[in-house]
Amino acid sequence: MNWYFVRHGEIDSNVKKIYAGWSEEELTPRGRKQAIEVAKKLAHFDIDKIYTSPLRRAVQTAEIIGDFLNKAPFIERDFKELRLGIWEGMSEEEVSKQFPEKWKIWNTRPADLVLDDREPLGELLKRVLAGMEKIRAKQEDSAILIVTHVAIIRVLLLHTRKMDLNTYRAITVPNGKIFEMQNNLLY
Repeated sequence: MNWYFVRHGEIDSNVKKIYAGWSEEELTPRGRKQAIEVAKKLAHFDIDKIYTSPLRRAVQTAEIIGDFLNKAPFIERDFKELRLGIWEGMSEEEVSKQFPEKWKIWNTRPADLVLDDREPLGELLKRVLAGMEKIRAKQEDSAILIVTHVAIIRVLLLHTRKMDLNTYRAITVPNGKIFEMQNNLLY
């Protein structure tokens, strides 16, 4: 089974360096263009099914891709972005000033960050792998596209590379980029 992951197109919070979390922001015009461009690239892949996070920005991206590939996307809650708790909706600058010690941990040892109502990276990875296992159990030798978010792709890339989750910040995940992973990442 081949897995393809795409980060949703750009939203205003990406531009303003605001932690969007579970917000229901829509794509910017640039985000829509990014979704169209990735759809054109994916036309050369043999995608069997499209799954998406339930958040609006991911759904919009998946629908644009799905329209282009003539495939309706399926919502999968396990691919929803990292739950950010109190940081959701705050800019990086605001977080650094209001939570200096937690900010330092987030930037140096992100897997060790403990914050009320914030999902730890280890729990996020478990959730995403469980979602993939549900899909894998239903599919055979398929090419699956998942439209999701930066944190999901980062933890999966670290997992596949057998890297510590504390190296989370070393992974760059631009909006509208395709990442390919093999089925063995589930084991």
